Amino acid sequence: MTSRAHRALSSPEKARLRHLVEGVERETGAEIAVLIVPHVHDVEGFATAHFNQMGIGKRGHDNGILVLVVLDRRVVRIEVGRGLETAVGPEAARRVIADVMAPQLRAGRCGDAVLQGIEALGHLIRAAQVPGRP
Repeated sequence: MTSRAHRALSSPEKARLRHLVEGVERETGAEIAVLIVPHVHDVEGFATAHFNQMGIGKRGHDNGILVLVVLDRRVVRIEVGRGLETAVGPEAARRVIADVMAPQLRAGRCGDAVLQGIEALGHLIRAAQVPGRP
């Protein structure tokens, strides 16, 4: 991670982010990863490759989400594992980006964009859980 990407979140924002993703995993089993990079040419290809290479989500459940933020373009991509597609389908991911994250990024508040985006994704995942799941 470059210094620019590293500075995108303050120490308190990093701690809050860690708390949010750990809470979602503890409550639902779903894994959420956030990657903030200064620049990427092929956002979709990069997100897919990183998601697959890192193995985000539990084996056999495919219950992972990658939130990729490209700083120079203020672009967000949400990559969703097959096990979470009913909770966070393409339209839901688009709404989280457009309604929650993009306004914060346009205002130069990357930390708020990421935190609010993760909160919104967590709500979607929790709402889709069937009884008896962790």
